[in-house]
Amino acid sequence: YYLNAKISRKFSDRDKLFFSAYKGDDAVYAKYRTSYAQHANKEDSEWMKMGWDWGNTLAALRWNHLVTNKLFMNITGSYTKYRSLMNVGYETESTNKQVSPPKKINSEMKMGYRSGIADWSLRADFDYSPGAAHSIKFGTSYTYHTFHPDVSSIYAKGNESGMEVKIDTVIGSSNIYAHETITYLEDNITVTDWLKVNGGLHFSTYHVQNKNYTSLEPRLGIRLLANDMLSFKAGYAQMSQYIHLLSNNSISLPTDLWVPATRRIEPMKSHQYAVGAFYNLNNMLDLSLEGYYKTMSNLIEYKDGASFMGSSSGWEEKVVSGKGWSYGVEFLAQRSFGNTTGWLGYTWSKTERQFDRPGEELNYGHVFPAKYDRRHDISLIVTHKFSEKIDLSGTWVFATGNTATLGMHEYKAADIPQQNSSYSGEYYQYDLTHISSRNNYRFNNYHRADIGVNFHKKKKRGIRTWNISVYNLYNQKNPFMVYSSSDDNYNTNTGAYEAKRVFKQVTLFPIIPSVSYSFKF
Repeated sequence: YYLNAKISRKFSDRDKLFFSAYKGDDAVYAKYRTSYAQHANKEDSEWMKMGWDWGNTLAALRWNHLVTNKLFMNITGSYTKYRSLMNVGYETESTNKQVSPPKKINSEMKMGYRSGIADWSLRADFDYSPGAAHSIKFGTSYTYHTFHPDVSSIYAKGNESGMEVKIDTVIGSSNIYAHETITYLEDNITVTDWLKVNGGLHFSTYHVQNKNYTSLEPRLGIRLLANDMLSFKAGYAQMSQYIHLLSNNSISLPTDLWVPATRRIEPMKSHQYAVGAFYNLNNMLDLSLEGYYKTMSNLIEYKDGASFMGSSSGWEEKVVSGKGWSYGVEFLAQRSFGNTTGWLGYTWSKTERQFDRPGEELNYGHVFPAKYDRRHDISLIVTHKFSEKIDLSGTWVFATGNTATLGMHEYKAADIPQQNSSYSGEYYQYDLTHISSRNNYRFNNYHRADIGVNFHKKKKRGIRTWNISVYNLYNQKNPFMVYSSSDDNYNTNTGAYEAKRVFKQVTLFPIIPSVSYSFKF
């Protein structure tokens, strides 16, 4: 569900007050069962269960004040809260048909992970226009962060020995509190009719666990106007970020977490360079071609074998630091006038990581693709206005699949004799998984088409709109997650079932038609 609310009050030509609020939650639940028979007298079943829900809360109060005809001010106070809860569980049931009545052994294990961020902030932003050649922006802000980086819960139950045994415990890191301040100054300067310069300086401080981090970040952008149709741009920006994105690559679920810079974990830093050319084609299309290169340091990833769940240690004990880089080319063709509008965008990019610090190596110190390394990204959006009453829109998107770390090969381990007398003479059979490299698996490509038509009609007190839409028009089965399972085949030569491990893809949303009604007044 999503709830939005906004109200504004105009006190005078110089003063306005705005209040806005938002609340939203999403949830995904799934359960998968696999059954197989080792032989005629024994049958095993496995269930994998997954539950994931997350949500955001926001409230903001903004005062808009015209100080003078050249100075404009915004004062904003806000509260934001993000939460995420992930549960992954397994159930097994083994039935021994050699005894009467058949004996069942059940076991269940569930791991949960909860995290969240709550922020209180106050900021002041100013726009100052001293003359036609200058447009100056400056301001400052303060944010009080409360991080709930990880709270893990473990639940296990089994009855293999004839007695039911339960384990139910909660393990969590302490909350982390931080103070962040930002001060910035930016000037858009028109040097000549063909040269514009944007220069800025951004200074931030971050205080956490009795440690202070500071960052001075220059930014520069230049625009050259060759003629009325052609222009060129170049830019550089240095940035710091005090919140890390921590992605779990060992499972294909979207389990991204936001964790803070701490006394031990330094903030991320980046340097980005960009150049571009922009051309207006006969007043029909706006074309642009841009290239960028970005270097990043103090990135974090989970250690090999570590996970966001299932450990008594905190998240700081599970991560290592490294570096990364990203580069690519972006093309955009856009038409923003007339009855038919829209754009076609294409991006080719590459994003890689390397963790080769002594004692913090990942992938043997070799370069590997980032989780969100996406080689190709295409979006096509077209809107056509037939009249004031009817308009039609369509969207098609394509993206290279994300990466994940999955075991692509298995080999047999030594069999272990079972100690339970009910299975005398039988052995536990184990398959061990070999992982060749980090992020060695790539999801199937993501693509879909959406279409919608609006029917407008002016009423006495406003405008009524009926919308008929279709999401995922051709019912593409896009990947949400991938899990390992077994396909059982009966071998007529041996008279036994043989299990073959396979990867199976889960899709969330098929083709979804919808109808909506809105009234604006």
